[in-house]
Amino acid sequence: MNVSTETLAAQIVREASRFVGLREVRKNSDWDNPKTPVRDYAIAEELRKLMRPSPWEEGWAYCAAYCEGVVAAALRSLEFPEAKIQRWHKVMTPHCVTSAGNFRARKLLTDKPLTGAIWLARHGTSSNGHAGIVSAASGKSMSTIEANTSLDPNTSAKDREGDWITTRVRSIGGTGSLKTMGFVTPQSILALLEA
Repeated sequence: MNVSTETLAAQIVREASRFVGLREVRKNSDWDNPKTPVRDYAIAEELRKLMRPSPWEEGWAYCAAYCEGVVAAALRSLEFPEAKIQRWHKVMTPHCVTSAGNFRARKLLTDKPLTGAIWLARHGTSSNGHAGIVSAASGKSMSTIEANTSLDPNTSAKDREGDWITTRVRSIGGTGSLKTMGFVTPQSILALLEA
């Protein structure tokens, strides 16, 4: 495949943006956009299907599964072969800390928050984490598209386990006890697929 990192980055952000505005109507398993006049059954089902290869299950936290599914959708839309997409699914998991370790072991985790990258963070010293898609970065901050997060940065769910898919602005190093482990850039994704 001859796809540039810029093309992949733009497609990842495009795919991630399609789900912004969805809010949980059933914890970690069903969503709706409260701004639309009718229930958004189709996009909620599309989101569930997107995350299932992760293997994500309904009721689980879904920030990393969302990122994994968004990248897979971007790769499919750019006509990558299914065998390469399965290679992606074998390394990215629904568990942020495990995924960071998988990419670090392959030397594919970086400290640069490039557009289209997956941001992987750890909550304190626990095995819990959070993930998002970087849509832009400038100076010491980045804009992200995140699932399983909160609209209000002052709530107890400000770092992880919220009930929205929305945009956020975060420090590149992390927020509160949520510390950045690294980024999986579009260049790293392409390198993984060509390995």
